[in-house]
Amino acid sequence: MARADTRPIVIVGAGIGGLTAALALLRAGFPVVVAEQAAALGELGAGLTLAPNGSRVLEALGLGERLRRIACLPGIGAIRHWRTGEAFSTSDRGGAAARFGAPYCQVHRADLHAILAEAVLAYGPHRLLLDHRFAGCLDEGGAVGVRFANGATLDARSLIGADGARSAVRAQLLNASSPEFTGYCAWRGLAPVAALPPGTLDYPSCLYVGPHRMFARYLVRGGELVNFVAAVREPRWRLESWSARGDPAEVLAAFAGFHAPVRAILGAVPPDSLHKWALYSREPLLQWVAGRVGLLGDAAHPMLPFMGQGAVMAIEDAMVLARAFAAEPDDPAAALARYQRARLERATLVQRQSAARGLALLAADPDDYGRRPTVNEDTLGLFEYDATAVAV
Repeated sequence: MARADTRPIVIVGAGIGGLTAALALLRAGFPVVVAEQAAALGELGAGLTLAPNGSRVLEALGLGERLRRIACLPGIGAIRHWRTGEAFSTSDRGGAAARFGAPYCQVHRADLHAILAEAVLAYGPHRLLLDHRFAGCLDEGGAVGVRFANGATLDARSLIGADGARSAVRAQLLNASSPEFTGYCAWRGLAPVAALPPGTLDYPSCLYVGPHRMFARYLVRGGELVNFVAAVREPRWRLESWSARGDPAEVLAAFAGFHAPVRAILGAVPPDSLHKWALYSREPLLQWVAGRVGLLGDAAHPMLPFMGQGAVMAIEDAMVLARAFAAEPDDPAAALARYQRARLERATLVQRQSAARGLALLAADPDDYGRRPTVNEDTLGLFEYDATAVAV
């Protein structure tokens, strides 16, 4: 449906959250422009989990068939002892579609990014501006003036910061606290399955708990690649960058003594597929919006990677944001207020619980993990949430 106000909703950041929000808003009839600081569109090579609370949103946005083409369904997964490989627990994700109405799947981040970008660009190439680094904004009540480092400006009906954990929009909008280094770093990488010994992937997905260390892996790209994240206590590495290269010898040394399949995967990763970053925690924000300007995804609630819900929370945000604008089509400030009311409590819960789970997974005594109740996606009931129907 065409809207009287033809000024676009400007989204800063063309990541998973920004593109999902753009698609949801475009389908709801709103003009949208996504401004991305990079000169070319793309995503770093890594995997991500799409639990049912995320995949149902993508299906509602018409991406179900394309999602099925790129997704791996993990089936049985396990949490295991770092040295012996003994399973503390198992979970069956194969029945998620029947139980929750949407699948539990794992994808290559670049593959998901590509289908989202394709869907947005189907509304016209003018929907995406590359090489547009956010430089500032001014909410003048009736509109938001947006400035970019290249000298370009846009007159927007509303501005959404979807520009990640180090959000420039958030830095201008709110006096947020500085991130705190957790004392841990993580490596992520992709290893070819063909290079692994038989039996390495006895469970399609797996998480190992070790002393101040954890290793999680699952399949992507039709089962051709295994994606992994390996975290360890490392107080000296403080670079919070997903693009910094990791040293294969260093990660192998950090996981000395781990179950043989873990070391086989680490030994098979090509050096150009290994990256290292420091883990920083951030206190949850008490507000995400001010007037016609709002935040989404990691810009609003940056999460540590221990619940596998970071991308999914951004996808949920995107759908609720579009529904809030549909409920208040002529009042962007009221729409953003609705969005914040609907999302802040849930996202804050997941942000806090992701940090808490990290402490449990990276504890000094891994044997203790198997002796106590744990908090995870299942015990929190995260999968039942339906962003397409929740009250806005």
